[in-house]
Formats: sequence, C-alpha cells, structure tokens
Amino acid sequence: MARPDQSMRSKNTDGIERLFFPAAPFPHGIQLIFKKYNYEKMIQNRQTGSGFGIKHASTQGAAQEDAVGAIELPMPTALTDATGLVINSMERTFIETFLTDTLAPTFGEGGGPGTVLKNLFELGENVGKSTAEGITSAVQSVLTDPKKAAGNASDALGGGAKVLSYFMRNTLDSMVPGLGKSLGASAGAAINPNATLAFEGVNMRSFTLDWTLYPDSAKEAEDIKQIVRFIKRNILPSVQTVFGADSEGGGLDGGFAGNTSSILNRAFLTYPSVVYINLLGVDESAFPRFKPVMIDSIDINYGPSGEVVIAEGGVPQGVKLGISCKEIEIQTAEDFRN
Repeated sequence: MARPDQSMRSKNTDGIERLFFPAAPFPHGIQLIFKKYNYEKMIQNRQTGSGFGIKHASTQGAAQEDAVGAIELPMPTALTDATGLVINSMERTFIETFLTDTLAPTFGEGGGPGTVLKNLFELGENVGKSTAEGITSAVQSVLTDPKKAAGNASDALGGGAKVLSYFMRNTLDSMVPGLGKSLGASAGAAINPNATLAFEGVNMRSFTLDWTLYPDSAKEAEDIKQIVRFIKRNILPSVQTVFGADSEGGGLDGGFAGNTSSILNRAFLTYPSVVYINLLGVDESAFPRFKPVMIDSIDINYGPSGEVVIAEGGVPQGVKLGISCKEIEIQTAEDFRN
C-alpha cells in the first residue's frame, strides 16, 4: 500500500530514466520497469594461440539484468488476465488403446519405468501362456470329440475374422489413410476412434493494459510523447553487426565490396527489454501477480474521443495507449499456494 516511488520522483541518482504521467502524484497506479539482458559478462572474447587473430567465445557467469528505465502511469482502464491451457482431442488406435488400458494401473500406482517394463514382460508371458494352453486344449478336443472340435473351430474362426478385421481397419488406417474407413464401409461398421482429451501444457499468460491520457499542460503533453517513444524504443530490437556490436556504435571497416558491409552491419537483432510490472497503492493480493513479461504489441490512438483534436502547441488533445504482453514463464499451481 505504501508509495515509496513518490519519494523517488525527486531523485534520479541511479542513472535510470524515469517517466511519469500525470506530473502530480496519484494514489493508485502501475509501474513498468524495463530491463535488458546484458550478455557482455557472460560471453567474453579471448585471443587464441592460432596466430590468425580468431576470437572464440567462452562463457563467464550468467547474463546480467540491467535496468534501463521505469514508467509510472495511472491504473489502466482495462486490466485483463487471460490464462489458457493446451488441451486437444486425440484418437487412439487399437494398439495404443490396448497398451494404455494395460499400463494405466501401473502409472496409477506410481510405478516407474522399471515397473512398466516388468508389466510388459508379464503381459507377453501371459499372452504366450494363454496361446499355448489354447492350442493344447484344441488338440485334446480334436482327439476326444472331432465334431464338437469342428464346431468350436468354426466359431473361433468367425470370431477371429472379426478381431482381425477390426485390427486391420483400426491399425492399418494409421499407416494407409482411408483404408480403415474403406473396410468399415464395406462391412457396414465404423471404427470406434477411442477419442479422448490430452493435456499438452500451459499457454504463456497474457495481459492487456489500456490507458486514456489527457494532458493538463504542455509539460504533460511532452511527457506522454516521451513515454510512447520510450516504450517503442525498448520493445523494438536493435540491429547488430556480425561481431556483436550495435550498428549505431560503429560499422565495419572497409574490405567489403558493394552492399556487403551494410548487410553485415545489420546481421542480427537484439532481444527487446523484459518488463517487470508493479501495482502501486493497492492490495496486490487482490490483483494479478505479474511475472516478467515481454510486450508484443502497442496501440496508440491519437483520437480517443472519436476524432483527432489538436490542442494548443499542435499536440493531440489526448492519447489512448494500449499494450498487450505475455509472461516469459508459464504459471503453475505452485504460484497460487498462498
């Protein structure tokens, strides 16, 4: 609930750019802290003894987070917390369904890979044992009652034909698309797709933030302009040379013909800033708790009232600012234990 940021408005001793709107302190608001990952300490070039002047990269520690600036704005007119799970339907073949039903109890009992393999071997052993017992019984039946054995054989063949037909239609359809449906149409029976749902993961949580900003002075109009420029400057990538230096920091020196130098000066794009979002002057437990985000779009409407109105000094009378962002880590149940 405290607003320590208000005391920081009069200070700027840490070299971090800070922008505010409105100019006067406000009771509730939102703070966006922009940070860039600095890889200079992680990737350090060292001279090798090859004699060719080639430099190789060696990892030294981890990438550092460098704060580049912060923006404070009023509470947004819209604050949408969208959470989505990846759940898709799937169909299973005969073999997949059979193995799933057979091995499901193993996973339900907390069995590991060793238990699964053990169950598979036991399954094969039982199938082999049942097959051997069936053959022995059939031979004994032929010796004791040939007519009954012939009838049982006929029934078995009929049932076996149905099982084989199902197996062919269900399994071969996955290898030859359409074959199972064709066989099913000729027999007047459709394959049971054994449809179910499969959980495949969690979508990155996304947020939408909207503000309608009307300046009360020329200074606030300038603040809005600088805020828009700051956001764009930090969510867009910079270009880098093939040697990792920012192109604005110096290009390549000669030795390249035509447009080759220009191409190599813009060979890579740097990652945009990561944004840390804090709600100010509110009970944060009653609102979303933000993980670091990346802004994936920004919308600026210079006519929030329905038309563009020019104020004194040639600036827009108001600006509607909207940004959407995604968290860089997924949510899990552990994030909501407390």
